[in-house]
Amino acid sequence: MTVWTAERRRSVRVPAAYPATVHDGRGRILTRGRTANISEHGVLLITPRRDGLLVDQQVAVELTVPAAPAARPRRQATRTVRYHCRIARTQPLGQLLGLGIEFLRKLA
Repeated sequence: MTVWTAERRRSVRVPAAYPATVHDGRGRILTRGRTANISEHGVLLITPRRDGLLVDQQVAVELTVPAAPAARPRRQATRTVRYHCRIARTQPLGQLLGLGIEFLRKLA
């Protein structure tokens, strides 16, 4: 017997509050915000409300995350990771906007 639920995510999300920047294909900043939660396959970003952020739009997302423990002795408390992504959904949140972001591939 198969049990179906409304959950469609492929991996578990965990709460996280990391700074994030969303760029268009030309590298221009579209918006800045913070993560609300993150998983292996995606992230929920909370940003100021902006026009021009569309479902299925391809973007690059930079996240500033804690550095690995091995890097901390060198005074690197954080590191920046960059992903090529797709905006999977948008959700108005009053003055803010929730962006459901799907990671497509990690960028160098």
